Amino acid sequence: MRASIDRWSAVYGADPSLARALAWMESGFQNHVVSSVGARGVMQLLPVTTDFVQSVLLGRTVDSTTVDGNVRLGVRLLAHLLREWNGDTRLALAAWYQGSQAVRDHGVYAVSEAFVADVLALRGRV
Repeated sequence: MRASIDRWSAVYGADPSLARALAWMESGFQNHVVSSVGARGVMQLLPVTTDFVQSVLLGRTVDSTTVDGNVRLGVRLLAHLLREWNGDTRLALAAWYQGSQAVRDHGVYAVSEAFVADVLALRGRV
């Protein structure tokens, strides 16, 4: 798990400690986890998000059911969000949690603030 996160973080220019914290927060590094809304895998990607990353960000299909594939897609999305929000980790994580459009339209929701704080507290610890 760590090797996959570190490899894809290097490829896509994301901070591996942030990617590891996000993966731990989302799934506890467990690939079999499926949320009540259908988010899957280590990075807990919704099917629509998986489709977006594959078609728009990567331009190719990746097997999102494998650890490495799910991590690759999640780290690519994280790198995209960090660029979209000009390196602002707080806003990028809020966009991960609630969606970029919602952050633009409504600001960071209180529930997202808690998520962001938890991920940042885990950074460098997992």
